[in-house]
Amino acid sequence: MRLMTLPGGTTLSARYRKSRCHLRPSPQPPPVDQNAWEKSVEQAKISDSLGTVHDLGLIVFNETQSYSDRPDSSEPLDTAHEKMEHAIMNADQKWGFDRQKKASTALPIEPSEDSLNNRSVRAAYASSMKAAREAYLGGMDPTNGALYLNQRPTPDRSNLKFKGGLSEGVPISTHAGPYNNSFPNKEVPSSTAWLNTFWPPK
Repeated sequence: MRLMTLPGGTTLSARYRKSRCHLRPSPQPPPVDQNAWEKSVEQAKISDSLGTVHDLGLIVFNETQSYSDRPDSSEPLDTAHEKMEHAIMNADQKWGFDRQKKASTALPIEPSEDSLNNRSVRAAYASSMKAAREAYLGGMDPTNGALYLNQRPTPDRSNLKFKGGLSEGVPISTHAGPYNNSFPNKEVPSSTAWLNTFWPPK
């Protein structure tokens, strides 16, 4: 191949190589502010009846703030939280403002700054918020349409029965545990707990 000689004796290919050496790499995009992104997602409105993604996280936080992972947990608490949040969104889509009458949960109450100074409470809060963001942004419902939540002190998988429901109850969808329970109460009077979601009646 013949090379074109330019004035001064420089060939075209040599000039091309020289110009390539002076090309600067494209500037990298600025790093994403992860905290700002998370806050932005949490402010997204799910519905008038349920509120924001942050409200969804608060509901699950207030349901499970005394729980933490164990070495023998069937799945991380983050994953169980996300399943709970999908069930809450399903129930909201079905019943709207009547959700609390049909499938009641804790209220979206913000914890105090003092309580968040507790490392385990802060971890539960962060887990609930992370799961809420992922449940909202994710396209797949791992519960396949569950509507109800139930926490149990044993790995019992029997149907969930409740006042006004069918005598045979409703079937289980997802089951996770055991988790440490630092605050045994009337509902879960044990230092271990299992988190379950349940389908609507068949």
